[in-house]
Order: sequence, then structure tokens, then C-alpha cells
Amino acid sequence: MNIGLVLSGGTGTRMGTELPKQYGTIAGKPVLVHTLEQFQRCAEIDFVVAVAAPEWEPRIWNWKEAYSLSKLTAIAFAGPSRQQSIRNGLLAAEPFAGTELDNIIVQDAARPLTSQDLLSRLLQGLKEAPCVMPVLPVTDTTYTSRGGEWVDGLLDRGTLYAGQAPEAFHYQPYLKLYRETPTDVLSSMSGSCQLPWSRGWKVKMIPGEPGNLKITYPMDLDICEKTLLEMEGSV
Repeated sequence: MNIGLVLSGGTGTRMGTELPKQYGTIAGKPVLVHTLEQFQRCAEIDFVVAVAAPEWEPRIWNWKEAYSLSKLTAIAFAGPSRQQSIRNGLLAAEPFAGTELDNIIVQDAARPLTSQDLLSRLLQGLKEAPCVMPVLPVTDTTYTSRGGEWVDGLLDRGTLYAGQAPEAFHYQPYLKLYRETPTDVLSSMSGSCQLPWSRGWKVKMIPGEPGNLKITYPMDLDICEKTLLEMEGSV
């Protein structure tokens, strides 16, 4: 069984708007709906769990009906950090999970352009490793600086990769990690792969997608909307 977990608890402060970015409308639908539709269209995904602030739960259930998101099975409440939100989502999926062979893909709600091919390649990668992450090679010259004013060093960009979401995991071992890890330790981490990597898991990297944009700034909304409309043949 393959599970989709969509994290939709962020406040979108870098957007400079009151409405969290994942609930803004592009190409006629909320960003979150576009992201949920990725999993709805993916034949390999069996059910989906969303993680959101409690005040958004009624609206998300309404969107399930309005946009025929039949795979959306549960909504978990977001925690005070990304890692605690992941834990809440993993626990919400447990009553619907099947066997030790279950997999889970953890996705950001603000990534509406992830392709079906990437979702499939993540699941394929889980046949070789318990944890799979899409990456892009770093192409810019990259420097280090302790204070942000003076250059301290130069990194070898040939060894550097930028991680993307979604990321995929063997579900039961991943859930076990989150059950056993104290909240204060979780809160000190960021990416979905950071906890398993810190516990000695082998993290497999696969090629990411330059077009798999995460909406962070206002201009990203325009780029995503244009791309979605082009994909739908509306431009």
C-alpha cells in the first residue's frame, strides 16, 4: 500500500500575505487542491492524509467533495514544527495502513507542479532503499560565511545537491522513528529525510525536476499558474 502525506500547516510568512500560500487560488483552484490532485491521479497511491491547521479542516473536506478527491482519507492537525506535523500525519495514516510493506510519500502542499513520473520514480527507488529524495545538482558557485558579510570559504559544487520534496519512505520504520524521537529533537530538524539520515538510514538520491517549484514568493504563484494553465491546454 502506498500513502500520500501532504503537509499544509505552514503560515507562508515569506509571501507577505495573510492567506497561507497553499490556500491561494491559481488556475481556478486552491494550491492545495492542485497538490492533492497529483496523488488522486497517481494509480500507485492508495490513500492520502493531509495535515492542516484545525480552522482549515472543514474547508478541506468541502474541497474533497467539490474536486472529487476520493483518496483523501484523513486530516491531521498541524504541529508547531514541520517535524511534529509529519509525526501527526504518520499517526493519522496508521488506522488505514496495511502491512510492513507500506510506503509513504511526504509532500509539501505548496508544490503543485510535481509530476506523475517523479512520484513513480520515488516509489521505484524504495525497492533499493528505505528513504528516497529527489535532488538537483547545485550549479552556482557556493561560498560559506559565518556572518553573511565576508566570505569564509568556497565549497566544491561538484559534491553539492539541493533536496526537493516529495520524499518517500518505508512507512512502518519511518513511523517508528517518529514515535521514538523526543519532540525537542524533532523540532531541531527541518527536512523529511533529516531524521532517518541522522539515525543511519541510507538515503537514496534520484534526479529531481527543475519545474517542481515550491511556492515561496509572490512571483512563484504567477509561474505556477501559467504552467498549470499551459498543462491544461488553456493558454
